[in-house]
Amino acid sequence: MELGAEFAKMCRPNDIIGLQGTLGAGKTVFVKGMARGLGVKDLRAVTSPTFVLLHQYKGKVTLNHFDAYRLEDARQLEEIGCQEVFTGGGVSVVEWANHVAACLPKEHFLVTIRMVGESSREFLITACGKGPLTRLKGIFAELEDWEE
Repeated sequence: MELGAEFAKMCRPNDIIGLQGTLGAGKTVFVKGMARGLGVKDLRAVTSPTFVLLHQYKGKVTLNHFDAYRLEDARQLEEIGCQEVFTGGGVSVVEWANHVAACLPKEHFLVTIRMVGESSREFLITACGKGPLTRLKGIFAELEDWEE
């Protein structure tokens, strides 16, 4: 959760972050941390939107929280208007991004969470596209304390 909060502080309006990892890896906990970092007041409201596909949380900017776990393909996410949400001025996070990779814009961040123990996680942050790539060095510098 703390890493998600720090990452969110470096996000800009219209940033898209894809999350991937196995069940229980901590994707929703990372999003809850992002919500905290973006100034969302009620973190108890931050839950996985598995059955509704999208939750929106108001903070300094809106956090759009998608969950693609139950989707068959990217078309289903596009049908609910994901492209409009992606460009609506908020920060968008897509859990199970690997299920809907075809609808993610060329420029986005991808965070892969891997369980390396019962209470330990490994994070791989990837920049996709020129814009995110130019920001990645600064993000890594800010997150340097998290590297072990």
